[in-house]
Amino acid sequence: MTQIISNLNVTELILDNPIGEDNPPLLFPSNPNNNQKISTQHGLQLSDFDINWQDRLHDIQLDKFVNDGWIVIDDVFANKALLALQAESGFIDYREATLTAGIRISDIRGDKIRWITEKFFAGFYYLQSINALAALFNRSLFAGIRHSEAHYACYPVGFGYQWHSDNPAGRDERVISAVFYLNDEWATSDGGALEIVDKQGVHHHVMPVANRLIIFDSDLQHQVQIAHRQRYSIATWMRRDGLVPFVDENS
Repeated sequence: MTQIISNLNVTELILDNPIGEDNPPLLFPSNPNNNQKISTQHGLQLSDFDINWQDRLHDIQLDKFVNDGWIVIDDVFANKALLALQAESGFIDYREATLTAGIRISDIRGDKIRWITEKFFAGFYYLQSINALAALFNRSLFAGIRHSEAHYACYPVGFGYQWHSDNPAGRDERVISAVFYLNDEWATSDGGALEIVDKQGVHHHVMPVANRLIIFDSDLQHQVQIAHRQRYSIATWMRRDGLVPFVDENS
């Protein structure tokens, strides 16, 4: 069975300093010569994904993030970028996800994923925007983030992801997690909410509404409730260690 696994081991630090204006990790997608190019790639530019995070995350939101460990931002991208991400998420050949130990247990985790690499135009531009967000967290909260990683995720009907944190026991490579949602016209009856327990021990339910980004401390406990409709998202992590090698067999 083909697996795509992100290496969560501590890796050698590659950047001398955290992400910032002096050392942004520039990302440029490759342009493979194949016949499966997505139509939305034509005319797509990095500038389509530009966000002034300083305007979107004001002091009140940053204070909430520090105190409670999570915030939600709606209407994140302009329509062109959102449509490109939605199109790309529907085009991908998804692979079965595994737990940290490389074990597939569908009763615990039922999503199918595909790690974002330079092969994905919209996804790589999304990562560049996330790195700009990481730079803001570094300036404002001294987060020490050095790079970001993300994968597209698809939850089939009848599946979710049970309670977990994004850092396994004894690990702290992931500093801040984020999930970007892609489904239009998502209703409460569709299920699939992200349930998260904040730093005060309060439970919250966040519906996976298109163009919504939830940002949270990677150590917070959370789960994806059972989806009653196929659910698409991008799971994202801002990390303090070095760049992560990917295993992408038979891609």
